[in-house]
Amino acid sequence: METTLDKFGRVVIPKEIRDILGLKPGEPLQVEQSDDEVVLKPLREAPPIKVKDGVLVYTGTATGNLMEAVRAHRDERLKRVSSPGR
Repeated sequence: METTLDKFGRVVIPKEIRDILGLKPGEPLQVEQSDDEVVLKPLREAPPIKVKDGVLVYTGTATGNLMEAVRAHRDERLKRVSSPGR
């Protein structure tokens, strides 16, 4: 992937990469220089998964089709519970 530095020194991070990393407008990024590379890292205060009452809970923003993911998970659980030999 390629992008261009504008006359003010700004770079647009391609949408595909922003989506994969979950980057949102205004999100702070750490800028590091290593030899001839510039590295950008999201500065996130806490991981989006926390333990609450002994259960892992996702506290971030869901991406993709959440309802389809829940349905698929429910179907898989029902198959395991109803399968013979359990």
